[in-house]
Amino acid sequence: MKTLIIYSSKTGITKKCAALLAANIGADSCDLFEISGNIPEISDYECVVVGSYVRMGVIDKKISAYLQKHKDELFETKFGLFICSCLADKVDEAITKNFSEEFLNRAAIIDWFGGELPKEKLKAVDKLIVNSIIKIAKTDPTFTVYEKIIPESITNFSNVLKEN
Repeated sequence: MKTLIIYSSKTGITKKCAALLAANIGADSCDLFEISGNIPEISDYECVVVGSYVRMGVIDKKISAYLQKHKDELFETKFGLFICSCLADKVDEAITKNFSEEFLNRAAIIDWFGGELPKEKLKAVDKLIVNSIIKIAKTDPTFTVYEKIIPESITNFSNVLKEN
């Protein structure tokens, strides 16, 4: 199945997840593109996957704009959406906030691949935010910080795409 994987990655985690997904689907049949690059035509592919990091509850603006611009084309093909985030308890909220009901109903699959907090790749302001979130998570049960990629989610995602 010829698959296009489009992603946006701030710290490299979403890029890593996109590469793991391509390996699961079959790297020979997948093309990976960073959202800021020249993205090929959707019509050249049997399946399209779009992935983004979530920062402060919001996916990357370029990914959001791409989804809106290419909505009709995506709805004519098999497509899936994934997010990467370390706030496990906020995943459902992030999905419903960032993807319209139309996308939620038409996607073959929408999933969360976990996340990592590579502090060494963060800017000073982002480090402060991350440290604050970790501190809050220690005392607030509504914040669960999950700092791992979930290989099972990636495998399940690829299996669903292969089945449909």
